[in-house]
Amino acid sequence: MNAALVFKTKKPQLIADYLAKREKVVSDWQAKVDAFKASIGGREVFGTSFFDGGWAVAGYRAAKYGEELPAGWRFDGARLDVVPAKRTPEGKGHVATLAGLRLPGNTFPGCPDILFAEGFGIFPRVETVGGDHFLTLSRVPLEDQSKRIDQDIWEQVKLSEFHAALEAETETAQAA
Repeated sequence: MNAALVFKTKKPQLIADYLAKREKVVSDWQAKVDAFKASIGGREVFGTSFFDGGWAVAGYRAAKYGEELPAGWRFDGARLDVVPAKRTPEGKGHVATLAGLRLPGNTFPGCPDILFAEGFGIFPRVETVGGDHFLTLSRVPLEDQSKRIDQDIWEQVKLSEFHAALEAETETAQAA
């Protein structure tokens, strides 16, 4: 991602704790998805990936069009996508199952989930570079939006500081 605005954390342990917690949430979600995949014969799942890092399972892929499907499932149009047949009792159960397979998006400490800039939504990202945590924004938000970033947790740094840290990490990795 090309960063237009970068902040460095003043509270690295707070961000490290959040990232560790997020890793656990993702791991638990992946275990649920794997269990669901096993229950449908190891088929590939599909869904929606959200800009905030969230993910929602919508169904699974059939091996071939026209194959016999378990109760409560139907083909979605002429594709191999199989989705719950919501009008059936079994399908309603599958809808409930899939609702439990939603990975929530990131909610970074001291930063709103979304910021706005001239007609664009900006979803913050945190990158850990050389042991430092950087909050990156792909666009410069509207002035009132920038004030929503907690200055007790994040301090704005020059892009050059962020890029220097990236370069140093790359050089260290290449030397190893």
